This record gives sequence, structure tokens and C-alpha cells, in this order.
Amino acid sequence: MHIKTSRTHLTSIGVDIGSSTSHVVFSRITLERDMSSRTEKFRITKREIIHSGPVHLTPFKDKVTIDYDALRNLLLSDYAAAGLEIDSVDTGAVIITGETAKKKNAEEIVNALASETGKFVAATAGPNFESVLAAYGSGAVARSEESGKTIMNVDVGGGSSNIAICKDGRVITTTAINVGGRLLATDGNDIVVRLEDTAQNVAHAIGLSINLGDQIKERIKKRMSHALAEALIEVLIGPPTSTIAEMLLMTEPMHFISKIDEITFSGGVAEYIYGKEERDFMDLGKYLAEDIWQLAKEKGLPIAEPTHKIRATVIGAGQFNLQVSGSTTFLSAGLAYPFRNLPVVTPTIERGRAKADAVNNAIRNALKLFDLIEGEDEMILAFNDAVRPSYENLTEFAKGVVAALPKTISSGKPLFMCFDSDIGNSVGNVMRRETGVTNDILSIDEIELSAGDFVDIGEPIIEGVVVPVVVKKLVFDSE
Repeated sequence: MHIKTSRTHLTSIGVDIGSSTSHVVFSRITLERDMSSRTEKFRITKREIIHSGPVHLTPFKDKVTIDYDALRNLLLSDYAAAGLEIDSVDTGAVIITGETAKKKNAEEIVNALASETGKFVAATAGPNFESVLAAYGSGAVARSEESGKTIMNVDVGGGSSNIAICKDGRVITTTAINVGGRLLATDGNDIVVRLEDTAQNVAHAIGLSINLGDQIKERIKKRMSHALAEALIEVLIGPPTSTIAEMLLMTEPMHFISKIDEITFSGGVAEYIYGKEERDFMDLGKYLAEDIWQLAKEKGLPIAEPTHKIRATVIGAGQFNLQVSGSTTFLSAGLAYPFRNLPVVTPTIERGRAKADAVNNAIRNALKLFDLIEGEDEMILAFNDAVRPSYENLTEFAKGVVAALPKTISSGKPLFMCFDSDIGNSVGNVMRRETGVTNDILSIDEIELSAGDFVDIGEPIIEGVVVPVVVKKLVFDSE
């Protein structure tokens, strides 16, 4: 079938709900048909922001509950300001991050806001995945590819700081620490109206006692921010050894020995670090920024300014890029289609004859990067140029995949894999024969997926050997 249209436009929305602030970005995405593609795929050629909503303080009913009605009203006001109706938006992404992702109704809220689940990508981002998103959104990933430099991006938000090291256009490693500007906030009378457990623990560690309803002086905020900034800088330099830094770590510390060429800061606190914000939101933000800047200078850290700071976020989901697999796909008979919104995990495997241990480790590392729990979270493993098609190589590869997914195997859940070359059927057959797994397997080929993609997989077509795959890409501003 020949597709006549060579260019099309989509209106997209990106909704970022953070622990301190929330905001909406509307964009127009231009897609053009790739004339060199046999399957006439469309590719994103332009991303244009058509309206950026104001930064809202994320509304809460109480310490553990997001105020959905208030949040929805804020977002509806952004639609009106943009001159758009809800039905006029073609695609989008709703991402909930930071301390907000821990709130008791977070999952319900993100799904409610992305009510058209077939159209919108909806995700609650764990600390590692949030680090990945911020690295892309700030421009650090693209900057590392364009400059050839190794760049560390530090996204300092309201409840956490999410750190990613970027090299050659990809994220190498991540970590996160509970350091943020809105762990503690006061009203106009210096009465504590917001106090996260993290802030209370830090206060105790430095000899302070702070409770909701207390009246505190500015010097108390400064003592808190200094302790938080010291812990953050300690993690950036690594490895952290102090009691406070170890207590605040949300993930494993980074293990990276190469030289860092630049450190960029994004997130709300970065607006203060680079002198873009002067307002006082009666929290720790401005004090934390001052301390981070001063300590970074004292340590001689190579600070640079990123492309985006507080708006280092996804601006939407790109084309519902409908692709079809090759005809050498392995399809178990027992699979119940369709499968929707499977997050794509892209293990980095050295090209060629990868041993089973290397494949196992690559998959486990990739799962950590996206905060996915093996055996619990659905996902699809995407491999690009990962294995050469000899029986020996395929056997090693299959054994490595099975070793990395013990809970998935033992619980009888299906295995989803995707390859950019025509080896999907070979991998499935060898896996069945050489590992003895009895799980359903969907091993599709000739589709190239990227980290951060989400896919829908439909019923097999064309004599039952080809599956349609809808690829939804998270899109970031490309200015």
C-alpha cells in the first residue's frame, strides 16, 4: 500500500507533574515520509513549541494526597490560554516525577489525566528514569553527542536531584538523591506548612527539631540548605561517605571513572543557580542554589549552562509511528493481543559475539536505568545490532536473556523482544530449544526502537506472521 501523504502535523501536549511545580507545554510536531524506507515510515523533522503554560505550584490536599480537581483545573486553564480544545490534541505524554510520584494517588492521577490511554503515554517516573528524562530535556544528551564531551546533568527539583552522565549521545549511568528546594516550605509568617520526612531527618541529623506548624527563622533554612548542598556535591564528586549523603541517596551511587568535562544544572533550583529567577517561594530553593554554586566553585567543578532549565521536560509524545515487523518473527500461539504502552528497554551490548554473562549484565543495568522491576513490570527488550546470526552466538545470547529474567520466567509471564535485523524468529527458536523456557515468546524483527519509546503491539496480520507495532516516542524541545 502506498501512502500518498508525504507530510503531516500533530498537536502534542507534555504534562510534567513534579513535587514542587507542574507545567504544560503544547507543541506542533512535523512528520515527513522517509522516501528511502520500504515501509514508508514517517520521521519527526521539526518540533515547535506553540504554547508554554505558566509554572504552577503542584496542589496537594494534604501531605500524601495530590489535589486532582485543582490540578485538572490548572491544566484546563492552560488549554484555554493556548486556544486549544482537549479534542484538538493528537498525542501527548503525562509524566509524574519526584516526591509526587510517591504520593498515594499518583498512579490514579497520571492515568486519569492521560485518559485516552491509546493516544497518550502515561508514566510515573522513578528516580533513575527521571534522571534520563531530565538529561534529554535539558539538552545534555544532544550536547554530549555534538561536542564529544562527557556531560553530567544534575536536575535539582522540589524533592530530589536526579543525576545522569551522558556520553556520545546516550545516558551512561544515573543516580538520585533526596535533595530539593521544596522539602520544607513556610507561609508568609515563617510557619512551616510543608515538611517532607526527608527534611525532618536531615534536621535531626544536624541537631535541629522542626515540625509542621513551627515558626522558623531564615538561619534555620540556611542551615538546612547547606547540609543538603553538601550532600549533593559529595554525590557528584563521589563516592558519598557522610551519614547524611548516604541517608539521602535514593539509588545506588554512580560508578564512573572517566573525566567529566562539564556539569550542567536543570530543574527549578537551576533557575536560581544561573540567575534566571529572583522570586522567593518561601522554601529552600534560593538558599540551596547559593550553596550549590558556592560549593561547586570551591571544588573546582566545570560548571556549564544547559539549553533548558526548569522546562527540562518532555514536550509530548511523537508520531504514532505504525511499523510492521518482518516476516521472520517468532510468535507463540498463546499470546493475548493487543499489548499497550510497553516501555522499551535498550540494553547496551557490545557488537558481535557477546557472551551470556555480558548479555545478562546489560539487561539488568538497563532495567535499573528505567526503574523497572523484573518479573513485575511489563516491558519489551529492544536490541540493535546485538548478535550475529550463528547458532553459537544465538545460544549465548538466548541464555543471557533468560538469566536476566528469572522472575519473569518462573512466573510464566511472556517474553517480549525486538530486533532491528531479521533474527527474531531465530532467537525465539534457539531460546526455546537451548534454554527450555516454556513461556510465551514474542520476538519481532526489523523494527528499530529507542530508549524512552513506548509501543503497542496488535494482532498478527499477513498470514499471521507479521505484527503491527505502534511506536510512541517521547519528544523533547530541539531548540
